[in-house]
Amino acid sequence: MAAPGAFAPQLSGFEGDPLLGADGRLRVAPDGSSIIPLGPDRWYRSDWYQQTGNGNAQRSQWFDDEGRLLHTSTRGIRYGDRLEGSDLLWKIELRDEQGGYQGTGLADAQGKVHFPPMREAGDWMVIAPDRMAWQGRDGGARIFSLDGREVLHIDAQEIWVGGPFADRKVYVICGDYEMAPCRVQDEKGAVLLSGNFDEARAAGDDGWWLRQLDTWARVDAAGARVDPALYQGATLWPRYRSSVRFDRAADRPLEVRRHANGLDSDAPERGWLLDDGRFVALPASATGMIVDYCPGRWLLRGEDAGESIVDAQGRVVAQARSLGFNDHPAFPWRLRNAHDGAGAAILDCDGRVLFEQADVVDYRATDAGVLGTLAGERSPRLWIGADLQPHLVPPGLWLREDYIAVPLLVLDDDEGNAHLYNTQLEKLVAVSFGSAEELTATQLIFLRDGSYGMMLADGREVLPPLYTQILPMSAERIWTRQYVGRDGDWKNEITLFDGSQRVLVRRRFESGGMGKVAAREGGDGVPGILDLSLGSMTVDGMSYGLRQWLGRDGEVLASAVHCTAEQRGSEADSGVLLGRGWRVDSDPKRPCYVPAVVMQAAQDSGIR
Repeated sequence: MAAPGAFAPQLSGFEGDPLLGADGRLRVAPDGSSIIPLGPDRWYRSDWYQQTGNGNAQRSQWFDDEGRLLHTSTRGIRYGDRLEGSDLLWKIELRDEQGGYQGTGLADAQGKVHFPPMREAGDWMVIAPDRMAWQGRDGGARIFSLDGREVLHIDAQEIWVGGPFADRKVYVICGDYEMAPCRVQDEKGAVLLSGNFDEARAAGDDGWWLRQLDTWARVDAAGARVDPALYQGATLWPRYRSSVRFDRAADRPLEVRRHANGLDSDAPERGWLLDDGRFVALPASATGMIVDYCPGRWLLRGEDAGESIVDAQGRVVAQARSLGFNDHPAFPWRLRNAHDGAGAAILDCDGRVLFEQADVVDYRATDAGVLGTLAGERSPRLWIGADLQPHLVPPGLWLREDYIAVPLLVLDDDEGNAHLYNTQLEKLVAVSFGSAEELTATQLIFLRDGSYGMMLADGREVLPPLYTQILPMSAERIWTRQYVGRDGDWKNEITLFDGSQRVLVRRRFESGGMGKVAAREGGDGVPGILDLSLGSMTVDGMSYGLRQWLGRDGEVLASAVHCTAEQRGSEADSGVLLGRGWRVDSDPKRPCYVPAVVMQAAQDSGIR
């Protein structure tokens, strides 16, 4: 049976974190070390901070959601950011068993260090599906295969200029001074060609495009010229690293002007150098700049406002008039605004018009679709979703870009009121409200007259605006919080509703708040657990902080009591963590005394 998930709350009065199961069981007791989530069913505990410099041995441990110890190491490991381009690896810092710094490396969620740590400054990067690189900040690089083997070492006195290429495990390496030669070398150390060039890019038939300053030449595998033409491109510094695969500019075609006979007196022809070794001429009308249009598509602008869309082979795909356009982040659309006789439109990557309406002058992309502004109006009133069907909302109302969850749209009016529009019903479905708090495709949490309520997609207010907070955990579980009482005797009341708004649990307490378990505590793996702060209770002049975690049906999974130093007669605060049939004190030798009234507040669903 799969584990139901776990979380690691950060507790007041404790040094270190516990690991609690979503069922309320204590999986790993706190012992002075922090626990962090690494991914589904994986947790990491480390003494990296607590034991630095005190002579104690380092300790690193990996657990699953059940609290089973999967792996342990006496090396100190600190996880940092995920490695860009990898779903499995994190950047880490390493210390040896005595706490000595070893460098930075890469590790997975199991704690396996995949590559040797590097002590010098630099960075790790993915450079090919099966190649990883360490690039030193002061020069030099080391290339590794995914099994940890070093396949190439580039000295600090040399510059890694390019490679590996899509179909060749070879690299371009140059000396670090202007007149030093460059070479193309494979991972076995064999030099395929060398010479006075600044950059090399793979071309067809094992040949190369070689650049010296701003001039390219086509050569064969041995470096011999295969045609007399010269290709003049952008002026670049020597050893410019434009062909290194992690450079995003390397994906764009190389634009040059071709001199067919290799003479400056030749009439230059504008075109691209392709990976297959060909030069392709661009349309003569394309005299203006080249702009990224779609993946594998570029827009060539002409002086007469005519434009060509070309593919990566330089072939004209379509003619277009799209002098002002925006990319769409989710769909393969380009949005053209009205300009110089060209109407606003939604285009595909081949330049075909997908949607056009004569009175629209501007389109703006959102994640779920497109907003359109009509001529003479200041804000968008037209909505076009993924199905390209238009929805024009009533006059005097404007679309809210940050509150769209198809089929629901939140609209604003000029008086500052908000409205809910359902595109399936093609109408406003509710009376106005002050503002939106949270919107999904099925429900809206809204604010009216200073209190929160909730309505469904058809506009029915299933929870009236009475609440200080509404926290949906799922479609079937919703928590609310409100102040109840009178004449200064106010209390917090929390209520758990099911999907039919039936009350499952209701509790009252003096003060505090509620929220979901934070992501840094593993909340993504336990989305139905409520983190409830009951504030402080004062007994005999002493304050006790109380915090609880409630499950899907409102049952108390665990409780934590925070005791101050004065309550213990010691120099430090402490804490007590309670569950069904178990108790953990932060200092078992000097446990905090918890008064009966505080324990009573914590006693619910079997907590003792």
